[in-house]
Amino acid sequence: MRPQRAPGQAGATLLLFWLVLLGLTTGSAVARSSPQDSTLLLPEVMDSIRQAYPLIMAALAEKRSAQGELQAARGGFDPMLRVRGDASPIGAYPNGRFDLVLEQPTPLWGASAFAGYRVSVGEFPDYDGKLVTNQYGELRAGVAVPLLRNGPIDRRRATLQRAESSLRLADASLGEARLLALRSGGIRYIDWVGAGLRRQIVQSLLNLAKTRDEALSVRVQRGDIPAIERIDNQRALWQRQGLLVSAQRGIELAALELSLFLRDEGGQPVVVREVRLPTLLPPPERSDFGAPERVATDQKTAQESRPELRRLAQQRRQLEIDRDLAKNQLWPSADLSASVSQDFGPPGYPRDKTVLDFSLSLDIPTLNRAARGRLAQAEAALQKFVAQQRLIVDRVNLEVADVHSQLAQAVRRIELAQREHDVAVQVESAERAKFELGESTLLQVNLREQATFDAALRRIDALVEYHRAKVAYEAILGREG
Repeated sequence: MRPQRAPGQAGATLLLFWLVLLGLTTGSAVARSSPQDSTLLLPEVMDSIRQAYPLIMAALAEKRSAQGELQAARGGFDPMLRVRGDASPIGAYPNGRFDLVLEQPTPLWGASAFAGYRVSVGEFPDYDGKLVTNQYGELRAGVAVPLLRNGPIDRRRATLQRAESSLRLADASLGEARLLALRSGGIRYIDWVGAGLRRQIVQSLLNLAKTRDEALSVRVQRGDIPAIERIDNQRALWQRQGLLVSAQRGIELAALELSLFLRDEGGQPVVVREVRLPTLLPPPERSDFGAPERVATDQKTAQESRPELRRLAQQRRQLEIDRDLAKNQLWPSADLSASVSQDFGPPGYPRDKTVLDFSLSLDIPTLNRAARGRLAQAEAALQKFVAQQRLIVDRVNLEVADVHSQLAQAVRRIELAQREHDVAVQVESAERAKFELGESTLLQVNLREQATFDAALRRIDALVEYHRAKVAYEAILGREG
């Protein structure tokens, strides 16, 4: 229980409130520059979470894995160099052949290009005349283009698209992990501050009993009151010391839980010292929490900013890629290729003209049950995911509405708790004055003090609830603070 403030103290207290509020929203540079025994502010906790929280580090590792996956998928378009040598030294047609080909797949409608060089020596039968080259060999180049199947999409490009989506998904997952950690760490910080404020109230209640015990000792010695009054006060004294022990345990537990988020440069948890406890929580800001227009605006903001919704969008994109690939594999295969070749050698060799070749190959599936089955699976998976995505969007809207309700009701609770506390202080002061005049009993004074104590705790609980909801509000809107 706190003593009643003089009117002149109100302005100073309000100024101190706003100074702490400014500290809670000041940039991290100010928090980092403060000494280790200064008041711990929320930005310092948030900075520590961003830099060293293990789940964020794990999400960063997952993002690096996605970057590796993307690099591997891009490797599907790496050029391929093939070299082959054949020799038939003994037989009716002794000969030798050397062939070198460089192939380059491209993401352009599944087309691939190639260039090569080959040379042959020796004798060849007439039916192997295509193996014969001029003395200096043959240069050739060409391109192959799938017209239907593997044209709009193929496995190589689908793998690349999925890997690109996986990188964006990993980035969204990193944001989700960071947002969740900041929300949890911010709430743990508010709980720690609240535990410190509760101990302040218990300590002031204990101090009242200690001060009264000294006064009662003098009055008992003078014979003004019976000794049982002091004995009853000592009972209250021991009871309040027990409350102080419980309040101290609350601070220590809150500091341990906060240490999961507050870490040193090496990433080790730091159990913050009590000397760094703030002495108050800022009062609630005046706002239109709960207003339908504000709720609708915040719901739109959350849908645009929440990282898990971006993650879901990328997961849906991957399922759409699988569906498109499965649908494309139902089509017949129609591959068009063109190549040009030129032999080189001294005059008189048989191949001295440029050769241009075209070819068209068709592959028409009959039952095609495998492709149809894969398409049915892909479409069902996509439909299932879309339904789940809709539910998560609805849940985000519900979270926004719920946190607005929490904030609006917390502000109202703070106002009522403050009024209750002010009245309880007045009644307690009046009862204490009556006791000094001998018109009341110590039991009545203790009851009044207990009522003020309970009202003070309810005021702190309402403040803690408001600030917890404010931290949750920022995270629900997708803002990292």
